Amino acid sequence: MAKKNGFLTLLLLSALSTGAYALDLNKPLPNWIDHSREKSDGRAPELAPSRRGPTPSDFRMPAEYEPVSAVTLGWAGYTSMLSSIARAVTGPGKAQVWVVGGPTSISGVPAEKYSRISARLDTVWMRDYGPFGVSNGKPGIVDSVYRHYQYRRNDDAVPGVLGQAKNIGVYAMPIIMDGGNLMVDSQGTLYHTNRTYIWNAGMSREQVDAHLKNYLKVKKIVTFDYAGYPGEPADGTGHIDMFIKLLNDNTVLLAVTEDQPFKAACDKAMAWFKANKAPNGQPYKIITVKGWSGDAWYTYTNSTLVNGVAIVPSYSSSSEEANAKAAYEQAGYRVVPVPSDDSIVAGGSIHCVTQTIPGAPGKDVDRTEIPVFYGMDVSVPLAPLTDGASRSADQLLQGF
Repeated sequence: MAKKNGFLTLLLLSALSTGAYALDLNKPLPNWIDHSREKSDGRAPELAPSRRGPTPSDFRMPAEYEPVSAVTLGWAGYTSMLSSIARAVTGPGKAQVWVVGGPTSISGVPAEKYSRISARLDTVWMRDYGPFGVSNGKPGIVDSVYRHYQYRRNDDAVPGVLGQAKNIGVYAMPIIMDGGNLMVDSQGTLYHTNRTYIWNAGMSREQVDAHLKNYLKVKKIVTFDYAGYPGEPADGTGHIDMFIKLLNDNTVLLAVTEDQPFKAACDKAMAWFKANKAPNGQPYKIITVKGWSGDAWYTYTNSTLVNGVAIVPSYSSSSEEANAKAAYEQAGYRVVPVPSDDSIVAGGSIHCVTQTIPGAPGKDVDRTEIPVFYGMDVSVPLAPLTDGASRSADQLLQGF
């Protein structure tokens, strides 16, 4: 009964949270807040029913280029693009697709590889609010606080909903973190931009890093400037996936441009990868692809990697697509281009609308056996840790 009550509490919180905006698939919300349609509820973050305390020590966050068992999508706009992604994931990508709020079926997607999770959504930006996949041989989910939590409660609840629906353990990381600003290699290095620290300005960098290490089990953290730093991001997000893409532990795809302020951020990223070594001690192999600024920041780094397949944005006005395709092929990927003209002007592309669940491709996800879901009505402000120790969630939830 505790499991059921916990899940019902989660769904109730989700259902009560979004009276200000009705989902419109034909007019999806952008990656940033649309103040003409969205209003803050003024409430503190809510941690979904989950396990307290940090992720167990035998878990780690795999790189995106490691084996993927499933890709999650949020059916909240750009349905043609999402359908194309789903076909690429389940076809050449050999993975399942889990679609929150999706249709009963998607043309070209085998029924046995398709799973619909019934839940309300606010937006399509699954990468940012969705589950951070971790693994100890079986998958786990780390659930951070979505940066738009006061506006998009349905979105912020998605990791807990997925965990309950798929019987996967969920670990609530008590910092604001978007998945688009999170990139890891297979050796435990996390790459992000300074946006993470700006979102969590009430904590020191050391405290934020402690959370990232405790929950994602990373060992080293590398921080880059975003375009427009230290002010508002020029691309509307400030996420690392808008200009950097690790293709394997030794190979990185970098955006290059002459357009400011993007050039400054891209040039600094280039300088870092030239000055540092890959995990095997060798220089990074750096591949470049042009990005440009117009009515949006157009980038080819905003792709999704699924079991040797690169699902890459395609832009109708671009003459760079052949170069982008060749860049991914250099690293051994099969490239599937997906038109992304509509979504990129709203602040994202392929990577921004997908999240990956680690596991063996072509097989059902091996469910976690350890989750304990129970009801918690938790509404407390984010606060700095008192000692930086691993019991961060208990400190956040003290008194409950």
